[in-house]
Amino acid sequence: MHVNRFLPADRVVTAAIALALAAVLGCAPAAPRPEALLRDPAPATARQTSFRGWRGCIELSNRLVSVTCVPVVGGRTLRFALGSDNPLLIGKDECGQTLATTDGRPLPTIGGHSVRLHPEARWQELQSRAPAALTTAPYEAKILGEGAVSAVELTSPVDLASGTQLVRRVELFAGTTHVRITDKLTTVRLVPQEWGIHDVLQLKGHPRPSGVLRSDDTATGGLRLYVPLNPESQFRGGYERILPTTRRGIGGAPQWSSDALPGLLVLAYRREFSKIAVDPRLPWIAFSDPTRQYVFVQRCRVPRKEIVTAGGPIRSYPFIEVQSFAPAVRLGRGESTELVQDWYAARCPGPVVDVTDAGVVSAPLSLLRGSEGDTWAAGTFGAFVVGTAAIVFRDGKGKELGRLDCGVVSPFEPIVLHRRVELPPTTSQVALEVSGAEGKPVGHLGKILLGP
Repeated sequence: MHVNRFLPADRVVTAAIALALAAVLGCAPAAPRPEALLRDPAPATARQTSFRGWRGCIELSNRLVSVTCVPVVGGRTLRFALGSDNPLLIGKDECGQTLATTDGRPLPTIGGHSVRLHPEARWQELQSRAPAALTTAPYEAKILGEGAVSAVELTSPVDLASGTQLVRRVELFAGTTHVRITDKLTTVRLVPQEWGIHDVLQLKGHPRPSGVLRSDDTATGGLRLYVPLNPESQFRGGYERILPTTRRGIGGAPQWSSDALPGLLVLAYRREFSKIAVDPRLPWIAFSDPTRQYVFVQRCRVPRKEIVTAGGPIRSYPFIEVQSFAPAVRLGRGESTELVQDWYAARCPGPVVDVTDAGVVSAPLSLLRGSEGDTWAAGTFGAFVVGTAAIVFRDGKGKELGRLDCGVVSPFEPIVLHRRVELPPTTSQVALEVSGAEGKPVGHLGKILLGP
């Protein structure tokens, strides 16, 4: 838990004003007022639609985000949009293409979210003998419900090469940007075999809001990926560089840095080819577009992740690929293994230094000493939910001593906190807590310990 010292309040005033002006001047698109969203919460809905030339797609939405699944190309999720901002790559040349339109030829780079299997060497060898049913073949889609949760179930054909079948469940929850994706892999062969789910998430490498990219799109150097490092990692420095970079990127600057923020590996994408492995203790990664004040978060708890950046010899599209490797398990006929991941989105200027159940942290919660000896609470955050925030004071036993209402929060607006506070005499803990639209606690965006 982070412990902050008292700092002068005027250090954050300029930043707070700058962030407020950025929102007013239109760096992020207009959105519904938080008060209206709180007063009139919308259910999560599901409908069939067309998308980018593909028919039979399923869209889940809840007035905060919309999720588009495309069954005909491997049951992929190709859109997860907060407003107009979609972090997922969509290859422009592949839009509307399927195995049927290409006479069975492989589709080079579709993008979005898909699943492969590992061990990789055996998977690749088997896939060379038969079409890749799990990644590009048509899935069957069934809408499961609407209301508090909208969901779709996507079922693959049997993959003849690996002897497996995949069932994917995509769920969107009302009142939040939270999406849960559950992939369940089942073997159909009589002979037991060992497989693990190899999850692939392709993020855009160019800041175009739609995520639909051309092969000649150039990286701007503005997009960021934040990856927490394991302090007890098996790798020196917390990560392993699997493949060397092809060049130094824009202006000769390197893409990767482990020195910019403590405990984080930071990617400033410059269309430089590289491959990095981590063994994360924390499950999250965060993708940020600071100019749009947009953050996407994936939470997926696995023992190994690899990040591939397209560039150099990979000449299709600019993208960032996050690969998550679930443990490989030995499965008999009819036995299954699952991988669960959660996605979130929020407006926040970045950087992203932490992720909680309630949102993302850009500047951690701090107590600042004003010029007149008064105390201020400050920080910059992004919320995953529509609800309310409050600064809560507690004693050493966790008993609430008081709270200061901070108003309505929503995923559409950054939270720039700068409030004068009066600490009750026995305060040991100060927290910025968030509750949902119905008043149920969601979590905190930061805690400060002051004493025993």
